[in-house]
Amino acid sequence: MDQLKTRIKKFNEIIDRTFDDDEGESEYRIEQAETSSKEELKELSAFFDAEIPQELLAFYLQIGGIRNHAFDVYGLNIPPAYGLLKQLKAERRYEKRQSMGLIDGIKHSWSNDRPEFSHIPESQINYINANYKCIGLHHYDWQFEEAFYIYFDKNHQFGLLRYHQDKFDTLWQEHLTPLLTESQANQTLEQLLIQVLDRLEEGILNDFNGN
Repeated sequence: MDQLKTRIKKFNEIIDRTFDDDEGESEYRIEQAETSSKEELKELSAFFDAEIPQELLAFYLQIGGIRNHAFDVYGLNIPPAYGLLKQLKAERRYEKRQSMGLIDGIKHSWSNDRPEFSHIPESQINYINANYKCIGLHHYDWQFEEAFYIYFDKNHQFGLLRYHQDKFDTLWQEHLTPLLTESQANQTLEQLLIQVLDRLEEGILNDFNGN
């Protein structure tokens, strides 16, 4: 996780140099959550219903979680273990995450209100949830209309999946249906998160400079 820690530090330094807020910080700065305990990870592992990749365990133990307060444009949220446990144990329907599965992760980010999935065979939904686990998401330039979901597969490779609220057919046909036969994930967690930070930084700076 050393490369990711270095990239987070560099990202925040660039944000600090670019924005001069009254309170001395920007909504784009990346914050780290408290690191997760081994007890929390043991409890969380039961909800994953799959082996947690060693790299992800290292992330939870060394970094905890990362997020900023730009919840729509250029927002990032990868909860720590205790944050995921809170979602999984929530009692209110719109707050509760049904599982760590990818589709359940997508639905949870929309307050469990994505009726399009009701038209998909349950067996296919269950297969994707069982084989692909979602750990967080980021937004880019479509505010809350679109998100990029961070997931891993049974080979412990990580990937991104894009979903725009008005393009469910694209989501299902081009992104989720292929997962029924072959994983599209092909990166380590550290590689993927550094790539996400690179992209967010580029977008933020382009907007600031009027490009």
